[in-house]
Amino acid sequence: MPIPEGFEDYAALLGFPKSETMGRILEILFDGEDDVKVTSGMPGTISVITEKCGLSEEKVREVVDRLFSRGILIRTMRKTNYYRLFSVMIELRDSTVIYWKDAPQELYELWQQLLLKEMGPLLTTMKEMKIKPMVRVIPVEETIDSQNMILDVDSAKKIFSNAELVSAVPCACRTLVERTGGMENCPAPEKAVCMQTNAFAKQIIDRGAGEQLTNEEALKRIVEAEQAGLVHVVRNNINEDMFMCNCCSCCCAGLHFINVLDCKDMYAPSRFKAEINLDDCNTCGICEEKCQFNAIVVDDETSIIEDSCYGCGVCVANCPEGALSLEEIRPKEFIKVS
Repeated sequence: MPIPEGFEDYAALLGFPKSETMGRILEILFDGEDDVKVTSGMPGTISVITEKCGLSEEKVREVVDRLFSRGILIRTMRKTNYYRLFSVMIELRDSTVIYWKDAPQELYELWQQLLLKEMGPLLTTMKEMKIKPMVRVIPVEETIDSQNMILDVDSAKKIFSNAELVSAVPCACRTLVERTGGMENCPAPEKAVCMQTNAFAKQIIDRGAGEQLTNEEALKRIVEAEQAGLVHVVRNNINEDMFMCNCCSCCCAGLHFINVLDCKDMYAPSRFKAEINLDDCNTCGICEEKCQFNAIVVDDETSIIEDSCYGCGVCVANCPEGALSLEEIRPKEFIKVS
C-alpha cells in the first residue's frame, strides 16, 4: 500500500519513500489523524507537542503513551519527558519488536520482507554517504596474545564487569526469524545475550522489556555467547552507556547485509585481524564453519580473506590446533570518543 498520508516525510527519512512494505508497516504502527498531528509536533515534551499540534494535552498524552508502549517513540536518556521518533529504520524495527509484545504477526513478516528484499537502495546510499558504522566488533578477549594491547573498550568482560547497571533483552533479529519460521539451527544460547549497561539498561528495566542482571551473570552470558561462536558487537564509541549484541549469520540483520548484500561498512572491525600459521594447520575446517563473516576458506590449505575479517576471534577460540591468532593492526585511536 502507499505511504499513509502525513507520514511521507518520515518514510523518506527512514530510507523507504516509495516502499509499499513500509507503507503497510506505518499503517500498522500508527492509528490515524491524531497520530499524524502528535508526531508532527515532535521532538518535544508533552506540553511542547500540545502547543504545536492543536490537540488537548490529555489526547496528546494518550497518543504518546500508546506509541511509546509500541516502541515507536524514544525517550532521551537524559530528559525522560522528551519524545521523538526514531530516525533510523533498524532502530525502529528493534524497538517495536522488543517492546510491542502483542504486535500482529503481519508486522514481523513485513519487517523481514523489508530487511531481506528491499534494503539494497538504502545500503547503496549509505555507502555513497560514507556513514560511520553505528556498531563495531570487539574480540573474544582470550584470543588476544599478551604482546598485543587489549583496551578496556576492546573487552566485553571489562565493559560489563565495570557497569553500574546491566540488563538483557531477547535479540530482535532472532525474535523476527523465530516468528517468521526460522531459528532451526541457530547456535545462540536460550538465555538472552543482547545486553545493555547503565542508562541503556535503565531504559530497558523501566519499561519492563528485559531482565536486570548482576555483573557476574552478565559475564557468564558473555562466556556462553563466546562458546556458541557468536560475535561481540558494541556501540561504536567510548561511552559508559553501552549495548552489546552477540551476532550469528543465520539471524542477524547486520551480518546479512555484510555477507549477502556486500555492505562491509555495516560493522566497524575490531583493532585486530586473524592470522594463520599454516605449519600448525591440519585443514580440519572448523574455523571455516565457525566464521560468521565467511572470511575463511579451507581447501588444500586454509586462507583468510583479509577484507572480510572483522577480528572477532571466533576462529581463534575454536581452532583445536592453535594455528590461528589475532594480531593488532589498528591503534587505540581507531576507536573514536563521541
